[in-house]
Amino acid sequence: MLLKKFYINLIIRIVLILSNMIAISLIFPVLLKNQLMFTFVVLVIILTLQIIFLINYLKKSNRLLAKFILAISNSDFTSKFGIDYTDTPYKDLNLAFNKIIDQYQFISKEKETQYSFTNHLIQTIPAGILVFNKDEKISFKNKLGESLLGLKEIYSLKQIERELPLFYLKLTEIEISGSFVYELFNSGDKKKLSVTVKSFKLFEQNQKLVSIQDISKEIDAGEIDAIQRLMRILTHEIMNSLTPINSLTETITMIMNDEKGSPKSFEKLSTKNFNDIRESILAIKERGEGLDHFVNNFRILTKLPEMLETETVLVKDILSAVCKIMEVELKNSDVQIDIESDELDISVDIALVEQVLINLITNSLTAMSNTKNPILNLKSFQMEDQVIIQVLDNGDGIPEQKLTDIFIPFYSTKEKGSGIGLSFARQIMRLHNGSINVQSELGERTTFSLKFQK
Repeated sequence: MLLKKFYINLIIRIVLILSNMIAISLIFPVLLKNQLMFTFVVLVIILTLQIIFLINYLKKSNRLLAKFILAISNSDFTSKFGIDYTDTPYKDLNLAFNKIIDQYQFISKEKETQYSFTNHLIQTIPAGILVFNKDEKISFKNKLGESLLGLKEIYSLKQIERELPLFYLKLTEIEISGSFVYELFNSGDKKKLSVTVKSFKLFEQNQKLVSIQDISKEIDAGEIDAIQRLMRILTHEIMNSLTPINSLTETITMIMNDEKGSPKSFEKLSTKNFNDIRESILAIKERGEGLDHFVNNFRILTKLPEMLETETVLVKDILSAVCKIMEVELKNSDVQIDIESDELDISVDIALVEQVLINLITNSLTAMSNTKNPILNLKSFQMEDQVIIQVLDNGDGIPEQKLTDIFIPFYSTKEKGSGIGLSFARQIMRLHNGSINVQSELGERTTFSLKFQK
């Protein structure tokens, strides 16, 4: 509507100018013949004025438009255009410009409010936040993020590289998304930081969001709880061995001493006494061997390799190798084996991962010992950035109240179990920066999942 009025006003002015020019050209011979030069001069002056008014009209419109564009480009939303012009086009034009500037001002204030709210929200959440681009320039951060890293006024990852080179290396190794735990020593204080990195796009530019949390207290609490549970189990196992030994030692002492507590002579010991002493000594030897076996199992858990000998291998090849190793046990158990494996490769210590799978399959075979039509299912698939290997069985299942304890060293749901298999599996998965978890329905099925970072 505004543009239409502008064009109409412009056309009217041009038409008037053309009309005046035509009139002058038509009546000029008559004026010249009758010597009416004054009239001719008046018409020329009117034509000149019309042209000047047209130029001024266009110049004024251009000035208003230039002022409007300059105000928008400089984000100057305080500029206002007067609406006291008597001619409608300028009044309507100024009204339109004022309306657009008011809208831009509203949008600008709304964005400032949103930014202020977002900034306040991020500053108050209990996690450190850093956002950086491909040039390693930090575009956003909160105070907690700087505080957790023990740095001030971080504007670039180069500052982090200088102060915390290992943290910088782990951070930049992550291409798309991932997480790691970083131990920070600052002024004698030790912190364990959980760091999560996520990639996203903002205005067609790749950005990375880094979330940092201090998990020291949680880990300390978890370690204390784990130590307490482990101590209960260790105490239980050791007492199970020592109590019979003490009892048998007391029995031997009673057989070999008289009523006054003095040693009996050899001639006073009967054949039954000798047999009882012999059986007691053999029982003590058996309990000693059991305790020795327990200690050896403990050594296995404390002597895991610190460095992995990793190789890239297809998951299906690992599953096939494990089934070949356990071929005799699988045949004797009369178990149906189903292998479902995608064409996935992982970088792992093959021998250790095979041992983990052997432990899990052995547990499954035991759980299915009383199951009709036992089925063992080995699966592998990829979910987001993780490769998952699952061992599923339709055995007895694990009671829900025991699911939280089965990974504790020496805890076992089996009568003659050593209790180190699952604890060993968890430690191996942690060495691979992965995890192991279990889901079970009592009397129905059990699923163990090994999760490796791709």
